[in-house]
Amino acid sequence: MSYPWPTAVLSKWLYNASATLIWEGNTKLPISVALPVRQKNACYIHSPRSAWFDYLAHECRHWPISALLIQILGKLSYFLGIDKTVYVGNYPISTSIWSEKQEGEILSIATKIRHSYPDYYVGVRNLLPHRHPTLIAGLKSQGFSGIPSRVIYEFDLRSNRGAIPSHLKRDLSLLGKLHLDIDICNELDQVSLVRIHALYQKIYLDKHSPLNPQYTTDFFKDMVNNGPMSCLLIRGADKQIRSFALMLTTGQTISVPALGYDLDFALEGSYRVLFASIYMYSKDKQVLLNYSSGAGDFKRKRGGEAYLEYAYIRCPLDSGRIKKRIIHFAACKTQSINVQDLIKLGA
Repeated sequence: MSYPWPTAVLSKWLYNASATLIWEGNTKLPISVALPVRQKNACYIHSPRSAWFDYLAHECRHWPISALLIQILGKLSYFLGIDKTVYVGNYPISTSIWSEKQEGEILSIATKIRHSYPDYYVGVRNLLPHRHPTLIAGLKSQGFSGIPSRVIYEFDLRSNRGAIPSHLKRDLSLLGKLHLDIDICNELDQVSLVRIHALYQKIYLDKHSPLNPQYTTDFFKDMVNNGPMSCLLIRGADKQIRSFALMLTTGQTISVPALGYDLDFALEGSYRVLFASIYMYSKDKQVLLNYSSGAGDFKRKRGGEAYLEYAYIRCPLDSGRIKKRIIHFAACKTQSINVQDLIKLGA
């Protein structure tokens, strides 16, 4: 059984939210409003500057000249006021997926928000041309410009057709040999909450970037215990949680807002086993698995289809010509970017 999203002050869920969250429309769409002054390591979910420049500069840190150029562009975006952005339909997770009714409200709510926040940019994240053609056309007609944001991977498991790739076969075989305890939970006790919070932090924050959402234990508690998500837990023979994945079902699509695995545990192929478990659960449900971005080579070898995801954005109502021209210029210059271009760069 699925539950509606709980409502809470966003800072209760994310240490680096740098935004407030309001709910609009008949379908209670989440609207994130960036704080007037961006906090340190502001989460990329709510900050275009973090998403487009700071995160990329961090990933290019081994190429100092490229990182410096990206940081300069980020500073330019600051002077253009990009820190003041309202995102429509923006759940506090990496990938927002909407019901059909919610998607139908986004355009009208975006119009309302532009007049409610006339000095803010207004945007919509997580748009895929093959999934949201009508919404994208509507946004374009209202003057929104599309900026490529990342490559995401989908696994269409709505039917049992198609051969299983060899890498995935090996993962499934490994999963079967290890005889692990795999549970799908809708309630977590405090010990489990602390454990999965620590596993999440090791992967997303310590290993990757502090610009990822810095979730609190309250977030995991509110999402799973009578919340909208279930939690896949993998335990070893000692019953200790070795890995986990939050799973959110929207219609016929499952997304994975957060996961983690023990880097210190001598389990062969921890990430492989975790993905195999997520795959099997999704296949049993016969759904579309949106497995977000990152680890592109791993996902492609297991049958993931790569797609370019966009954020559509419009300048504030009180903008002068310069801001509008720069956003239009950026959209035009990035229009020729395709999935393969970003895969070559490591997406």
